[in-house]
Formats: sequence, structure tokens, C-alpha cells
Amino acid sequence: MRRFQLTGTCLVFLLAASPVLACQGGPSIWDIELGSTVEDLPGGFTDHACGSNGGPPGKLLSGFEAFNQCKPEGDGFYEVAFRYDDEQEFIARALEQSRAIALCEGTKIFGFPVIPTVLVDGDGVVRGLRVVTDPRGVEPADRSNAWALGGMLKRRYGAEGWVCEDLPEVPGEKPAASFKLRERCNKSVEGAELSVQSEYYHRAGQSFTDEYGNVQPGLFVSQTRFELKQQP
Repeated sequence: MRRFQLTGTCLVFLLAASPVLACQGGPSIWDIELGSTVEDLPGGFTDHACGSNGGPPGKLLSGFEAFNQCKPEGDGFYEVAFRYDDEQEFIARALEQSRAIALCEGTKIFGFPVIPTVLVDGDGVVRGLRVVTDPRGVEPADRSNAWALGGMLKRRYGAEGWVCEDLPEVPGEKPAASFKLRERCNKSVEGAELSVQSEYYHRAGQSFTDEYGNVQPGLFVSQTRFELKQQP
């Protein structure tokens, strides 16, 4: 079936009639195949920038093809961050379509705001994908669930075959609320290595209340980190 992209007036009418259908047409990180060249990557992504190992994007780029303007990581791969095209979200807001806004809003995976990146070798071939939950602008109540994305990503690649271990304990860390999670899980699949790291805890000195009983709702760590890399 020939793929097509709806824009402009057609998208306005589609959003008004069916918000779900309108927001399912854009590409996602799962449409990027390992072994593809940067020239062959799907359109529909925007705000390309040098990645920072899953952190906030750095230097802005004209596209994936400009990957070599970034500094390579230790393994020689170049990390390029990007965002999903937000045209559909802007139209939904203009139409005051609250349901469509919720469906189209931001760069998300399974409903979690994320920073997606591709890992490219020196020849411009995609060798890996990286996804890290994005805490920027997220309310503490929503950010507290970021660790749960790890379980969803593991199920995406099959619940069996994961080897999990606790991360080394850092002095002073303690459970947030009723539990603590600092776990990394690995799995081999079709010539590639998967890694999912999930964390939920208080760092040393963090607490939901201070010594006077004042609430500090944002003082905790909750995050998920995912990597898919081709084996050398």
C-alpha cells in the first residue's frame, strides 16, 4: 500500500472528524530500521540536533545527514536527537480538540514524554536507537511513573530472555514512597543488543518533605533508558 501524509486543509478536516486517525499517521522511532542509511530514514521528524547521551539536545542540525557535525561517542557512533512533527498538535489546539491534543501532544512512547535518538556510524548507517524519558516540563505526579516505561519496552521485545541485575548502590540513596528500583536488563535479539534501565528512588538528601514538614514533590529520580544496538 502506498503511504501518504496528510497536511494542511485535509488534516484539519480529519482532526475534526477523527482525532485518533489523524494522529496515527506520523512516523515514530519504531519506523527507523537498523542498517538504514541516514538518507533513507522516514520524513516527519523535526528539530534534529546532536544528542548528549540521552540528555537534552545540543547543536541544531539540518537533518540526520549532518550527523558528522556532532562529536562521536566512545564507540565511534554519532548520536542525533529529533522530535516528532508537531503540526498535528498545533492544528488540534487551533480547533480546541482536547482529545486530539492529548493524542498528538509531544514526542512520546506509550504516552511517556521521551528524547529519542539514533546512533549512526561514520558511514551514515544507523547502528542503534536510544530512548530516554524526558523530565522537562513534566509535573512530578506524571514524572513519578517514568520508571514504568521500562516494563512496557521489555514487553515490546518479548517478556522472555531478559537478564536483569541491580545497579551498584550509591551511598545515601533510599526508596521513594514505598519502594526503590535501580535495575538494568539486557537481551540479545536478531544480531542486536537490547538494554533497558529503570530507576525510581531518592538520591542522598532527597525526600518528599523537608525537616519542617514542607512538601517537596519533585525531589526524586524516576526514569527509563532504552538502547538497541547492532553487534559489531
